[in-house]
Amino acid sequence: MRKNQIPTPSLIINLEVLKRNIEGMASAASDVGVNLRPHIKTHKNIRIAKMQMEAGAVGITCATISEAEVMASGGISDIFIAYPLFGDYQLTRAAELNKTCCLTVAFDSTLAARRWSEWGARATTEFSLVMIINTGGNRDGVLPKDALALARTVDKLPNVKLTGVMTHEGHMHQSTETESMLSAAKLAAKQLVLAAERLRQEGFAITTVSSGSTPACQGRTQVAGITEWRPGTYVFNDLNEMQFVIGEEDVALRVLATVVSNPAPGRFIVDAGSKVLSEGSRPGFGHGFLPCAPEARIVKVNEEHGIIEAEQDALSLGQRIEIIPVHVCTVVNLSNGYYLEKPEGSLEYLTVDARGLVW
Repeated sequence: MRKNQIPTPSLIINLEVLKRNIEGMASAASDVGVNLRPHIKTHKNIRIAKMQMEAGAVGITCATISEAEVMASGGISDIFIAYPLFGDYQLTRAAELNKTCCLTVAFDSTLAARRWSEWGARATTEFSLVMIINTGGNRDGVLPKDALALARTVDKLPNVKLTGVMTHEGHMHQSTETESMLSAAKLAAKQLVLAAERLRQEGFAITTVSSGSTPACQGRTQVAGITEWRPGTYVFNDLNEMQFVIGEEDVALRVLATVVSNPAPGRFIVDAGSKVLSEGSRPGFGHGFLPCAPEARIVKVNEEHGIIEAEQDALSLGQRIEIIPVHVCTVVNLSNGYYLEKPEGSLEYLTVDARGLVW
């Protein structure tokens, strides 16, 4: 099949750009001396995860136990769940998975640590725990000043071992330009390293100091003491990443859509609405970027309709266009699969193996 033969809306991935992005991040991590443990939340595909491993990743990162099980079923055995799992179902499944692969899990409370200890005892297994540190994102995690008290609690529990600390600098996307983003990333990394150093001073064997953010990693904001990167979006990139250190040519995934209506001058409808593009938007760009008509704006999305405002001669009824999504991770999770476009133009369909696995 060729691009002009597939139905719209569809997701298209440029294989050459995908490979370049994977190899580029692996090279960047190697250059600054950190382990690369990419997050699979962006592509959710076993084959692409293996491409990352083959390029030099030490393992992968997941957000849910069901994602981890899918990746383990594909032969990937070193998995970090960088999310504070808590429910009985999740801990029971994690205990089983911990017996067949190298599993590390995140936590951020005494109660969570006690539950991991209890489930470890039930399953006769020991969990490797990584403490989430809040370095400014104000999402989950303990403040650096509270890390030592939590570590001392964990130290008294059986069947668990504190092996590292982690943070996620998602708040960097609040920055409006590259310099402020890189400054925020460095500050977050320094706070994480200080937390790790204080724990080591108190006798804790902290081997993993893990940060995770695609723009920070692409900007190579390495801080001495960080041992691991967990970027995710870099495999495909998107409009969010384009505001910082990557260009349009680095975006591997595009949404292929068709202009299906031109009901009024300057208003066009495409067949990619919120069920494809999600409801994410970006100031000044709307719900996606059109390389073929840079001044056009997707101003609104209904479930099946993407509403574009543009000069009347910018688009035409029946035209097939490509859209760079705002946040590619949610776009992928809305789709059953995507087409991999090879250099000669042929397409191969890949399934989103871990689609919708939120538990």
